[in-house]
Amino acid sequence: MGTPRLLDQHALVIGANGFIGRHVVRRLLAEGAAVRIMDISPATEEFSQLEQATGSVADTELLASAVDGVDLVVYLANSSLPGSASDDLSGEVTAHVAVTVKAAEICAQKGVKRFLFASSGGTVYGASSEAPLKEDSPTRPRNAYGASKLSIEHYLSLLRRERGLITLPLRISNPYGRGQRALRSQGFIAAAMQHAVEGTQLSIWGDGSVQRDFLHISDLVEAFVAAALAEDPPEVVNIGSGRAVSLREVLEQVEAAVGRKIDVTYAPGRHVDVARNVLDITRARETLGWEPQVSLGEGLARTAKWWLERSE
Repeated sequence: MGTPRLLDQHALVIGANGFIGRHVVRRLLAEGAAVRIMDISPATEEFSQLEQATGSVADTELLASAVDGVDLVVYLANSSLPGSASDDLSGEVTAHVAVTVKAAEICAQKGVKRFLFASSGGTVYGASSEAPLKEDSPTRPRNAYGASKLSIEHYLSLLRRERGLITLPLRISNPYGRGQRALRSQGFIAAAMQHAVEGTQLSIWGDGSVQRDFLHISDLVEAFVAAALAEDPPEVVNIGSGRAVSLREVLEQVEAAVGRKIDVTYAPGRHVDVARNVLDITRARETLGWEPQVSLGEGLARTAKWWLERSE
């Protein structure tokens, strides 16, 4: 059997208008894949020529039509947020877990070969560890968002074993880069860039000493490509930089990249925030042949260039 190629595949990107989705679509098109997109909002002009389904992924008839004839599904739709998912636990299960699992079931029924799911390396573990977190590290989510992602992972594992659909949750760290805006309290680097460019005040939970794993969007996109092509993909995989960086250090590097100071205030820390979260990416190297290529400094320089161009 020959080496799989994206050129031979029909792909559906669900959540194609989001930050990650736009980059994934561009990369799949560059690889020659036949790409179809689905999102709650109509496609941007850039993707207006692509086949598209506009509507909620909860619309099972629309989804079934969208996946017809598709080999690969990249599932990036998110119906909840880390900060608000715990406000309505039963609603979170219905809107996030049930909808995603149903979507995967439909994919299995329609003959989709591979289902890539954007999970969360920042919330499924829910623990602070001096050592990088491995895929078999204990998972104790501190918020409903992480619990939902973990629950979906388990259901996808069942689908993989029982129905033949190759499912692969990617436990992604904190992506950043060109095109990401600080919306709905997501994206620390995007928020820092925006406040630096606009000269507004940035508020941070805690004293800025917490350490996180930041991944440039180009590296994340390559991880999705590697996951789509891997002949024997694992059941779950961490996708991050493998390096922990404090928020204070990030702010210093953002200021250097943008060339402006950021007015920062510090609020009391939250119980859901762990002191250190960094991912072990050994499995990604060994099973996907993937590892990040863009350093934080280089990634921030690229991102700052985009923000400065926008401000002009």
